Amino acid sequence: MRHGTVVAFVLILGAMPALGAESAWIRVNLIGYLPDDPKVAVLSGMEPLEGEFRVGEFKGSIGTDEGAWGPFAHNYRLDFSAVRAAGRYRVEFKDIKSEEFSIDAKAYATVPQSLLRFMQLQRCGDNPVEKKKCHQKDGIDTTTGKQVDLVGGWHDAGDRLKHMITTTYCIAALKLAGANEEAAYGAPMLKKIHPNPETLYVQVGDDRDHLPPETLWHDDQSDYGWGPGGPRSAWPATTEPAGPKYKNKSSGLASLAGRVAAAAALNGDIALAESAFQLAEKHPGCAMSVPVRAPYYYGESTYHDDVEWAATELFIATKDPKYLNAATASAKLAGASKWMGDDAHGHYEFFPYVNLAHWRLYEHVDDAMKRELAGFYRTGLERIEARANQNPYRIGTPFVWCSTNDVIAVATQAVLYERMTGDKRFRMLAADARDWIFGRNPWGKSFVIGVPNTSVASSKPHHLFYKLAGILPVGGLVDGPVTREINQGLKFSEFEDRSLEPFQSDVAVYHDAFADFSTNEPIIDGTVSLLLLVSLWN
Repeated sequence: MRHGTVVAFVLILGAMPALGAESAWIRVNLIGYLPDDPKVAVLSGMEPLEGEFRVGEFKGSIGTDEGAWGPFAHNYRLDFSAVRAAGRYRVEFKDIKSEEFSIDAKAYATVPQSLLRFMQLQRCGDNPVEKKKCHQKDGIDTTTGKQVDLVGGWHDAGDRLKHMITTTYCIAALKLAGANEEAAYGAPMLKKIHPNPETLYVQVGDDRDHLPPETLWHDDQSDYGWGPGGPRSAWPATTEPAGPKYKNKSSGLASLAGRVAAAAALNGDIALAESAFQLAEKHPGCAMSVPVRAPYYYGESTYHDDVEWAATELFIATKDPKYLNAATASAKLAGASKWMGDDAHGHYEFFPYVNLAHWRLYEHVDDAMKRELAGFYRTGLERIEARANQNPYRIGTPFVWCSTNDVIAVATQAVLYERMTGDKRFRMLAADARDWIFGRNPWGKSFVIGVPNTSVASSKPHHLFYKLAGILPVGGLVDGPVTREINQGLKFSEFEDRSLEPFQSDVAVYHDAFADFSTNEPIIDGTVSLLLLVSLWN
């Protein structure tokens, strides 16, 4: 189950594991490539290699040994960008072959449908997959003790909680991705969590959800003090640290209220958006999730990006210049994403990791401000690129919990920067990040459940539908690799799948195992972020 904590680490190269009879592998994007995409496979092994590789009729040198990284002593980048003809291919080096993949203008055509299928499975209230209603009594306000209507939205991950920190982002990002039906399902939650000018709910349920018994959505028997299966706690966001035993570090409402305002404006509810924006201006600072049984929470530390997003969407919707002025002022305060280039960050500390407001604001400002906004994106990408160039997979993001969120943010920011400026310098960085998600990583696994298929993608996720009903939550993006230190610190039972053991190291580990909730639990915000990336890429 997802919690949150602040963990710092330094990337170090771990001891090389014994790899057995097979000692070299070729990793590729298992979905494939659009014809004009940069296309680079990674050949990795324990011994130095030299010679040519093949992709169809194309031949090329494996190039320079990039040195040791992760579980492999020798790594090579195999560039076959020149291959553009549509078809099914493998990358081959001597007797070593990659998994099969496509080159096609429609290579990603079915991916959005899979991602949205996962979001439908996660729906709370009335679930079209399960075909049953759930959590119809949400919830009881923990401050007033009164019943409030917080039915709806999505379950956050593999458990049954609802975090408005991620829900509000998903509603807005779904709309930007053109997924109007799914955005419309979530949109009523915006008014429910902000029912009056002074109230904002940050969370429905808490980590009491993790107590036995484990059940599917419709049969939740969690007891929040009103009997098994009764109402769940509705936690108001506060401007100061909150929690009955362990305290979060909440400092204001602007981070959450800003996202409510942006999402409401995108969905056409201007009155709600303006009310939430006023709340954000009144209470600067960050709203955090509430810990109860354990001291873990989503610890966001930035809010200027959310206020900028709110003001930008309100300006686009109303053309009121006061919102443009507010958006520009907040953009300057938000600047470049602060986490980019760092070795680590806290759990959800800089959510949602890419500041979409810079892109949305860009076309509405003068040339000087355009240069400034593009510069913010460029600065972050340059920091990531400097780190990425130190390893053969060109991954410059830290391996913290929910690392796939960071990777997708880099790819998204690079795509948006090119759209804004026409500058293609980060196109390879974007492709390297996207390809990591879809299997061009040391484990050779797609981090999207069942996509492209269960033999090469996550297939044993930490999700109750998989464990209790044998239903694979296809389309869910899992948390992704973390450092061994983080993984061991969050290990509560043995990981049943040992097939990926040769590819683990102190740099990062990943297990396709139900027991590993730190690397293999699907998340709604990451899934929606990937949907937005795919829509922008095409």
